[in-house]
Amino acid sequence: MKISVCAKQVPVLSMMRFDNNSRRLLREGVPSEINHFDLLAITGAVAMKSSDFDEVSVFTMGPPQAKDVLIQGMALGADNGIHLTDILFSGSDTLATARALALALRTREYDLVICGSHSVDSETGQVGPQIAEFIGATLITNVTEVRIEPDYSVTAQRVTDAGVETVHFFTPALLTVTEGFGEERFPDRQS
Repeated sequence: MKISVCAKQVPVLSMMRFDNNSRRLLREGVPSEINHFDLLAITGAVAMKSSDFDEVSVFTMGPPQAKDVLIQGMALGADNGIHLTDILFSGSDTLATARALALALRTREYDLVICGSHSVDSETGQVGPQIAEFIGATLITNVTEVRIEPDYSVTAQRVTDAGVETVHFFTPALLTVTEGFGEERFPDRQS
């Protein structure tokens, strides 16, 4: 199975300040880290690998320092990383971000695309669904568990307002994942 994960670098929220005059978060001088839900997406995707034929690719879009997301993803077991970086991406909204990531995803083979449910800095939850629309993939949101069936179809558990729902679908598909999908862990220095 070929799995692509979209991951974002976000500011460390506990270190951010808010400018009351401009009504904006001040990100300058604040260190960055991988988005929590994207970290779950990476570790969950890596856990889904069951053979040497399975592959996990991590995609990120951002300034040069966003490469740290890819380094961390590969240290956790991803097979490769793709970094979209250009000054023209600066200040991209969710639609521009989704369009760029969708174009990059089309350059590779994938069965599943996995995104975190939302980013902790903006919390819109729009990029994953927008990518699904651009690439024409089935969209399953708020996934906590995935099982690949012998016929390569997929069964997933997803959280809804009414509780937990089991869905069965075929690839290609895009999943947005939330708490419980993967383990929040970080690579050790020995990796």
